[in-house]
Formats: sequence, structure tokens, C-alpha cells
Amino acid sequence: MLRPHRWLLLLLLSTSVGCLLPAPTTLPDSPQDGEISSRVEGRLAADEQGGLSDILVTTEHGTVTLTGTVQRAERKAKAAELARQVPGVRRVKNDLEIRATSAP
Repeated sequence: MLRPHRWLLLLLLSTSVGCLLPAPTTLPDSPQDGEISSRVEGRLAADEQGGLSDILVTTEHGTVTLTGTVQRAERKAKAAELARQVPGVRRVKNDLEIRATSAP
């Protein structure tokens, strides 16, 4: 038979095991990262002014990172705005570089 203090120790150990388990990385009803990236890429490609379809989109835990180049600051801002509109996006990290093309 276990002594009372051992029962208490056993109870504490059994209740604290759940605290050691990792928490889920995404909410059950939130889109997965790959789906978020695909949706952002679709919005960028559908932009009427163009020039955003070559942007590389990666998503990790709902944080979307945009990398690549655009011609103007306005296009950089537009890409971030479009990304933020996608359901499941928690944050946008806009690493786009602005490089104006030189005229021939």
C-alpha cells in the first residue's frame, strides 16, 4: 500500500505530464501554412497591375514572408496588403527589394 505522501506525488506527476506535451502549432480551424502560401500567391498573381506573380511566398505558423523584387515602393506595399487579406495570415514579413528596371 502506498503512503499518503506517495499518493500526492503520484497525483502531481500525473497532472503535470500534460504540461510537458507540446501545444499544437496551428489552431484546428485555421488553414495550413501551405494553403495560406497558395492563397497569397493566387492573390498576387491576380493583381490587375501585375508584377507581383514572381514573388516568393513562404508561410510558417501563419507568418507570411514575401521575398523577391518589385519595381516600386507602391508595389511592395500592395503585395503586403494583398497577403494580409488572406484568411489565416497572422503577420506579414515584407522582405521585398525595390529595383527599378533601367530603360534601354
